[in-house]
Amino acid sequence: MNEAEAKCREYLRSKGMDGRIIDFKNTDITAESTAIALGVDVDRICKGLAFKGKGGTALVVIASGKSRVNNGRFRDVFGFRPHMLPAEETEKLIGHVAGTINPFCLKDTAKLYLDLSIRKHIGETVFPGIGGEDSVVELTVDELEKLSDPVCWVNVTL
Repeated sequence: MNEAEAKCREYLRSKGMDGRIIDFKNTDITAESTAIALGVDVDRICKGLAFKGKGGTALVVIASGKSRVNNGRFRDVFGFRPHMLPAEETEKLIGHVAGTINPFCLKDTAKLYLDLSIRKHIGETVFPGIGGEDSVVELTVDELEKLSDPVCWVNVTL
């Protein structure tokens, strides 16, 4: 378990959500394999997208599993064209290594946004990662919003 995952687990434990963590015994996990293992549509698996922000910061957008970033929408919301954060800068700016980006325990140099694509799952649960390669937590959309405390909801995907 890496340090970021340990922090996320402790945070979720402090909020009474540690019983909702689901661990897989596979270190090569993808949104698709997670969805198959859980028996849910891949769209309910939350993916973390990391972008270069302004002034040495990062933007993290958590979106539904089937969504794709729309450059025009991103530019309309943030005022600049999206550029994915290089893997070597991800841990430094966000606090999670590339491939494990999630909405919890981000560094101060990262701003979190939840994409509206997740809101179509109100009434169901969604599955964001928790900082490791093979664990997720099952949350309602409202719980995700409350626990992650995003800057705001955005509409940057299709």
